[in-house]
Amino acid sequence: MILNGEGQISIDFLLGISLFLLTFGFVIQFIPGLFISVSGEGSLNSVAYRTANILAEDPGWWENNTQNGTDWEMHTENISRIGLAMDKTPGTRQTRTPKMLDKTKIQQALKLNESILTKKLGLYDRISGTQVDYGYNISLLEQSGNIIVMNGSVVSFGEEPPISQGITKITRQVLVETGNISSFGFDELTNEPPLAEDKALFNISGPQSEDVVIQIIDFNVTVPGAASFNNAKLDGSDLTTDSDYIAYKRTNVTDFFIYSDPLNNTDTLRLIFNHTLFPLKTTYQLELKFTQMDFTRTGPPYIEYAARVEPLYEPASLVLKVWK
Repeated sequence: MILNGEGQISIDFLLGISLFLLTFGFVIQFIPGLFISVSGEGSLNSVAYRTANILAEDPGWWENNTQNGTDWEMHTENISRIGLAMDKTPGTRQTRTPKMLDKTKIQQALKLNESILTKKLGLYDRISGTQVDYGYNISLLEQSGNIIVMNGSVVSFGEEPPISQGITKITRQVLVETGNISSFGFDELTNEPPLAEDKALFNISGPQSEDVVIQIIDFNVTVPGAASFNNAKLDGSDLTTDSDYIAYKRTNVTDFFIYSDPLNNTDTLRLIFNHTLFPLKTTYQLELKFTQMDFTRTGPPYIEYAARVEPLYEPASLVLKVWK
């Protein structure tokens, strides 16, 4: 007898198509998690994702009838879009430095009222022609988890998130311009002749509106394990740690921590001086005292702090929370 196999489907085919459908369904559910780290529901996911990306990767935009540019922080009456990314070419619509946040843009955003932020960031919905604002909180956090403080103001926008309400949250890792820094190799530092003391002298022009940050690398240690940074003086007067300045040290395997002896050749020393120490339009002389260091250069002229000033960028998290 000859069996008729028409209309039958093999077991192998059924098994294969079942596995394919299961795998396809898993991929459809899993892929969004690769690109968006959120908790929450509904349309808030796309709103939060879009807003976080614009803030972190876009410099923003302003325009009027005759001009436009990305430097919206200078034209707050004509803001089209708020972005925080730095851009050295305001006439273009793009930035070459996404996720590097500009200090001036951040500080200006802190001054905007909530209605402007809500509108220009698109944190609202329209229901039957009526604008319904979302609740939101946007904060920049240090690696420690604390909110960044700029010129005495915490960098946080919006409201305190509710406890008993569903919240959509997105985090973006960024670099934030927190101030200025001057970096020097130890061999560049200038001492007083005839190199009798282990000290470095800097000229700092006032007034200073931001903290003075000096970073030193590649030390010339004469006695390993015995070298150290001792203290700082300004125009001959002793400065006090904590109130006048803070000293940090980074070894070759750690982040910056509060300074402790000893100093090794591969360590990095970062000193942050309160800007209120430099209130007048004059030149101040800063003296840094060390122990067991080999200085090779003498002044005058002495190192000029302003000669090496550049923006200081530090790792941070941009955290956006949105709720209805």
